[in-house]
Amino acid sequence: MTISEIAKLAGVSSAAVSRYLNDGSLSQEKRQRIERVIRETKYRPSEYARTMRTKKSNRIGVLVPQIDSESVPKILSGISERMDQKNYHVLLMNSNLSLEKEIGILETFEQSQVDGLIFVASVLTKRHEKALEHMGVPVVILGQKSEKYPCIYHDDEGAACAMMEELLKSGCRRPAYIGVDRRDKAGENRYRGACHALENSGLHMDEVPYRVAAFSAQGGYQAMTEMLADGKRPDGVLCATDMIAAGVLSCLSERGITVPGEMKVAGMGHGAIADLLCPRLTTVHYHYHTSGREAADLLLDLMEKKRRQHESRMLKYEVIRQKTI
Repeated sequence: MTISEIAKLAGVSSAAVSRYLNDGSLSQEKRQRIERVIRETKYRPSEYARTMRTKKSNRIGVLVPQIDSESVPKILSGISERMDQKNYHVLLMNSNLSLEKEIGILETFEQSQVDGLIFVASVLTKRHEKALEHMGVPVVILGQKSEKYPCIYHDDEGAACAMMEELLKSGCRRPAYIGVDRRDKAGENRYRGACHALENSGLHMDEVPYRVAAFSAQGGYQAMTEMLADGKRPDGVLCATDMIAAGVLSCLSERGITVPGEMKVAGMGHGAIADLLCPRLTTVHYHYHTSGREAADLLLDLMEKKRRQHESRMLKYEVIRQKTI
């Protein structure tokens, strides 16, 4: 079925059918006749043809680093909420924390006729920036601060500083920190925030127990096991993620160390696990759903040329004090 055939059945011109399909100006009477024929013939316009004609695919690309993380589903929910309202389809790709795969996906998006891209970045390297330069469509970075691209990001440094200060205010005298690989930008910023809070209290990271863990409960369990084996047991520990804190709590429970009586524990992220742990975990709440909505709104405005190319926004956080401190 072609546009010409639809026009003949509806008794209108091909130009009228084209205007109808592209939401152009058309009389109500002609619009109803075209709608009736399309409904009866179950006509579906060619996506490729429409893209070639309008130079728009009504698709946006979204690249995430790890789809099964606590934060990504919330981010995607926010993105989808906005894109659904504007009738955009989301083409989702997952790099599974692989830099090489991430670069390859960006190169794939370049050929995929997307109208824009949201890159949920755990790291942002020169190779990323080089690949993004060739996209030819608006790009929004989510989760990282960028000087070259519009971005939505979280105050990881401020949040970690606030959380360590909360731990110290609760009576912790021998604090510890379990972080993540500092090549991850959020990991680096959380480390710096914890250092800042310690320095404000007359301490230094070199003077407190410190471990780097994998992004998992197993990583937290192992890091806490090592700390306890060192013989310099802390009375409080800040963990860079809630999953790491879950592993810490498991390790302490096995050894009969009470929380918060003998050791205080805090996490970051306020994932679902924070409210399921016993005792409930004190943590930092990031507005991940909001970040997805904000990134989508920014991308939509960029695609419609309503905003500047280098606009950025840092989102706030909330300290959620529960039962572990």
